[in-house]
Amino acid sequence: MARKRIGELLLERGAITKDQLESGLGAQKRTRQRLGVTLIQQGVLSEIQLAQVLAQSLSLSTVDLSQVQVDWSAVHMLRARFCETHELFPFAIDGKGTANKRLLVAMSDPLNQPATEEIEFTTGLQVTAYVSTHSQVRAAILRYYHKASPAEAAARAKPMVAPAPVEDDDAPMIMGEEIVSAMNLMPEPAAPKKKGDSVSKDLDFLFGERADDETEVEKLERRFWALLRIMQRKGLISRDEFMAELDRES
Repeated sequence: MARKRIGELLLERGAITKDQLESGLGAQKRTRQRLGVTLIQQGVLSEIQLAQVLAQSLSLSTVDLSQVQVDWSAVHMLRARFCETHELFPFAIDGKGTANKRLLVAMSDPLNQPATEEIEFTTGLQVTAYVSTHSQVRAAILRYYHKASPAEAAARAKPMVAPAPVEDDDAPMIMGEEIVSAMNLMPEPAAPKKKGDSVSKDLDFLFGERADDETEVEKLERRFWALLRIMQRKGLISRDEFMAELDRES
């Protein structure tokens, strides 16, 4: 059974309307951002509302990263770029000194199964996902990976919400820094198709098609980790060999 996506969960919980979802999906295709971030920027819902809906729907706990004591040994388990790409942050290791250690990971998108699978393969630890807001995850990454101060990290990670439309034709023009903020809200043009699309088509032939709203990157990630797990079970590759090759190619 195909996993549900953020839009479906928000719609089921009544957090957004069908029209808002369609508008958000349309904007997402242009900006290539995650749907949750897009809806927040559109002012459809708040970060807290998004986190609460996801936690309740998936029966997961939430975590306030600004209030927890972060374990540096957990932070060192993952690379900054990986955390930035998948909007997650490893903040603790549960069960240290036992055979059942688990990596506790705050995720703004706990439905990102490929990221969870990659973490479990590369670290050798099972993942326990916690739901956190995008800005808290981003602030933690800035603070612990890029050495930003708590105040600087919080300021840089604050989500940008689109201003309410102004109906007054005589409204003053926005100037200075406000123009920059407005430009940042403009959708980016769709990325041109790359040569890698042919690889995706080959994988479609091998595995079959997936839901239309799954991006090409998500398809490749899901299939890559599925193949990797099969190879590991058959003894064709070990985690140590994979990590050594990954470090060599870095």
